[in-house]
Amino acid sequence: MEAIRKIYKQLPDTLKMPSTLLHRRVEVILLPLDSEKGSRAVSKSAVSSLACFAGAWMGEPLVRDKREGG
Repeated sequence: MEAIRKIYKQLPDTLKMPSTLLHRRVEVILLPLDSEKGSRAVSKSAVSSLACFAGAWMGEPLVRDKREGG
């Protein structure tokens, strides 16, 4: 698979495509890297809300059922 990733500080009006991808079936994904409100850049060290739950179980240890053949 040939993948190309490019981060623009400011997105131009038009994007130039590599000649190797011209006239081929491709998927284009555009993701903003700043917030809509304050235009703050997203930090690589930013922690997702889901990651905050990792290892947070405070109850009794969870044990898998020991079934034969499983």
